[in-house]
Amino acid sequence: MGILTRIVHLFKADIHGVMDQLEDQGLLLRQHLRDMEKALSQKEAGLNKMVASRRKAQQEYDKYKRESEKMEQDLTTSIEKDKDDIARLLIKKLKSLTGHRDELGHHIEVLDQEIAQLRDYVEKQRLQYEQFQLKSTEYFHKTEQQEWEKTLSDIIPNNIERGPREEEIELELLKRKEAIRGGEQT
Repeated sequence: MGILTRIVHLFKADIHGVMDQLEDQGLLLRQHLRDMEKALSQKEAGLNKMVASRRKAQQEYDKYKRESEKMEQDLTTSIEKDKDDIARLLIKKLKSLTGHRDELGHHIEVLDQEIAQLRDYVEKQRLQYEQFQLKSTEYFHKTEQQEWEKTLSDIIPNNIERGPREEEIELELLKRKEAIRGGEQT
């Protein structure tokens, strides 16, 4: 690898490092949450459309089924009355209608499978989103706590000691001894 290539790689790495430092992790996290929620909403909308399509297909299937049953009755009546021409016409229509109904039934089965798969997928995505939300809430809480602690440490200087120094204790002892001795002399 040439020196120039190495310099270019180092330069790119430094730029990426600077950019990482400039990016606000909290803002990025919030944006990822919004993106996840939007994607989840889109998938749920797609699922709802698929369910509506399945419902419409079921209504059409039921309509074809009712028409088939009525044609079957008409066919039976025409055969009983020896109306072969009408019976042939009804058989032709019935076969066509039955074919459409069977295709629609197969389409409904495929939709049922796709809906079940998409529903599982969306549910898993929702769980992941909720877990990510909980983790991000924890992250924001921890970050807020760290900022609060930093603010407190900026307000309270580090050179303030927690207890009295040895010199202060010695001075207080001397003062008390003098006070006691002064009280004894009177």
